[in-house]
Amino acid sequence: MSVLSRLFRAEHDSDDDAALRRYRHVLTTAPIESVEQAHAEAFVALREPQRAALYEELSRGSGTGERPLSSEPATLARSASRAERRVPGSIESTLRAADARGGFEGALVAPVVDHVTASPLVSAFLPWNG
Repeated sequence: MSVLSRLFRAEHDSDDDAALRRYRHVLTTAPIESVEQAHAEAFVALREPQRAALYEELSRGSGTGERPLSSEPATLARSASRAERRVPGSIESTLRAADARGGFEGALVAPVVDHVTASPLVSAFLPWNG
């Protein structure tokens, strides 16, 4: 790996780290309804195979009464936000597991994190300094 590519990768990694810090902050400070709605909007943008992988992961990690009933974005978001309140960090770990299981190489986690942190529904809960 060249010095230049390492430099660009380090810059990219720090941007990813900052986005994840903002995402984690939103998950702990925003009202559950806002978190759920922002995720529903983000899940609409996912392709069907991505939503199917997310559905499988949410189903695997949920109790019987909290499993999503379908791979519809609103249903996935409801299940994910409830799991997050019960076990902080569960949305991120579920997204990562679905991403890995589906072989999406970050194409599931990154757009969800980006969409949620850019959503006006949660922007008031973001720290100014990122």
